[in-house]
Amino acid sequence: MRKHVESRQTVEAVRQYIERGIRNGEWVPGSRLPTERALASEFGAARNSVRQALDKLEESGQVVRMVGRGTYVADIPGAPKSSPQRDSRITSPEEIMEARILIEPRMASLVVARATQQELEEMLEINENCANSRNMAVFEYWDGTLHNAIAQASKNQYLIGVMERLHAVRRETTWGQLKRRGESEKRRAAYQKDHEAIVSALLDRNAEQAEEAIRMHLNQVRWNLFGR
Repeated sequence: MRKHVESRQTVEAVRQYIERGIRNGEWVPGSRLPTERALASEFGAARNSVRQALDKLEESGQVVRMVGRGTYVADIPGAPKSSPQRDSRITSPEEIMEARILIEPRMASLVVARATQQELEEMLEINENCANSRNMAVFEYWDGTLHNAIAQASKNQYLIGVMERLHAVRRETTWGQLKRRGESEKRRAAYQKDHEAIVSALLDRNAEQAEEAIRMHLNQVRWNLFGR
């Protein structure tokens, strides 16, 4: 039973990962998605789980699968026509972290003032998924989902758009190489503890404490990535 639940969670994680990439413009209409093998490796999942996620995306009309050629993003009306890959060419991971440290902590006061109780409880659930992640790739997925949920709860559409672009760039190759170099169970546990402090402060609607917890977390991430 537990194995079945984990499989279902993996299917959903892969599906949401791709959906968010399409929505953010990481994969624009006509672009080819990573192979089933690459996605399975990234999520530490069985290829069958990846295939089920792609089945769902194909059924909803978001992707087109071509035998022998791969899976491509469908031409969805209103889909982004530009890619955050452009952002990755004109900035650096250090600049992205610098922007996050300037923006994300200050969003705490908006979240405390505007988030619904349901949104706060969803953050708690997302954080539990972080804690139960089987590997770092799945943890990274839920990590990004948590930060996105915090941005969404600010109800500031401009800031939400900025944060979506910043987090889309995090999935670029350079970021993946940096994260893999710094991966360890000790750091994952530290990040999880940071997340718990952030969510706890938001649930208490303590803006000052939440802002400080987010700032400390991001500063630690920056140190682990760049040593400064």
